[in-house]
Amino acid sequence: MGEWENVSEKGRALRCAESFQRLADVFLQLPDRQEELSREDMEEIYDSVKERVCRTCGKRADCWGRDIQKTTRLTYELLEAVAEEDQPQISGDGRQARERFYRHCIKGNTFSEELRNGFCRARINLMWNNRMLENRAAVAEQLQETAQIIQEIACTVFEAAQVDTALERKVKSQLRLRRVQVKELRVAENAGGHPEMILTARTPRGHCIPTKNVAEALSKVCGQTFVPERDSRVTLGSEKTILHFVEDTRYYMLTGTARAVCAGQAASGDNFSVLTGSYGQVILGISDGMGSGAEASRESQTVIELLEQFLGAGFSAETAVRMINSAMVLQRGMQRFSTLDICGVNLYTGQCEFLKIGAATTFIRRAGWVETITSTSLPIGVFREVDLERSRKRLEHGDMIVMMSDGVLDALPREDAEELLKYFILQLDTDNPAELAQLLMDRVLEFTNDIPEDDMTILAGGFWKK
Repeated sequence: MGEWENVSEKGRALRCAESFQRLADVFLQLPDRQEELSREDMEEIYDSVKERVCRTCGKRADCWGRDIQKTTRLTYELLEAVAEEDQPQISGDGRQARERFYRHCIKGNTFSEELRNGFCRARINLMWNNRMLENRAAVAEQLQETAQIIQEIACTVFEAAQVDTALERKVKSQLRLRRVQVKELRVAENAGGHPEMILTARTPRGHCIPTKNVAEALSKVCGQTFVPERDSRVTLGSEKTILHFVEDTRYYMLTGTARAVCAGQAASGDNFSVLTGSYGQVILGISDGMGSGAEASRESQTVIELLEQFLGAGFSAETAVRMINSAMVLQRGMQRFSTLDICGVNLYTGQCEFLKIGAATTFIRRAGWVETITSTSLPIGVFREVDLERSRKRLEHGDMIVMMSDGVLDALPREDAEELLKYFILQLDTDNPAELAQLLMDRVLEFTNDIPEDDMTILAGGFWKK
């Protein structure tokens, strides 16, 4: 791609991002949420009921003529009494207002019933109007996040620069020894601050070379270890191909799981995933659907699949959570609530971030002790603004992360659940994540006589230096 085309395509992507942002701004120009009926709403109810009930009444001329002030006062007192019916207890003043109105109006029961129906309709309209406002705000947030990710992609993809001439000559010379013809070479720095190399190359007809061999040659020239990007091709042949290489990570992770299904259910309401994210991240996630069985399984599976989709597209974990929450809020009429527990580990630095939305406690087994990360947030999809709790930790060589659904903790005595799990995790003498997860599950199942009352999932991850 030439320089002019490069600038042109970047501008197009940025204009696309700007369009999404402007569309989001339109959705965000919303009135404030209204918690209670306004004075105007009350007057509209009052006028509507007055017109329907009093129109054919023989005392209309007296009530709304000579006694209009008294009638108006008593009607508003009755309206306030009707409004108080939503409260746990109706006050004595409300009952007295109703009695005074009945003595004044010969259609008191009919008027009161119509007033109550009008008030109920207004409250229902208010509820649906607020729901519509929430849904529009959720769509606006999704458009904003989409605009942001397009902008990030534009700034990352189109800013790869050609390497200096000396380095380019060394790379081409080294790869020529491996029968690789380099057509173009570019270098970029990703959002994590780590170098990436993008080259267009081919081999002579009839020859093929593993891309890991190309990575070895780049590493030798640059003095730092490069590896093929996770979605890169495995081999390079005679067809001109674009290869993508990234700086190798300092650490690696292995994971393992153990699961138990609620007694009497065919499917677990828990779902989990282990993902290789962008910029040297490994992401562990568990979602626990509301209840148990097939329906809960579908809910949590939807959350996990959306998480995988967003992270695979390059969204950050926090952005993915907000997008998923918006989607769940838009379907809230279906009562779709699920917990979501995410652990993102940076394999370059060892930094670890936990995002919890209604999730159970996570444990980190360190050298001789166990650390806990707890949460008091609500499940995903309950509120438009996601109730997200974030914790950051630093992992060291040999640390073990143990994540779980709340069924594991609920199977243990409530007052001692976390302490028992800390004890079990510390006593299990294994560095194999799969073995640790299964041994821990076996210990917990002893408290249920192997008849679990809820779905249980344990996801363990071991962290080591390369």
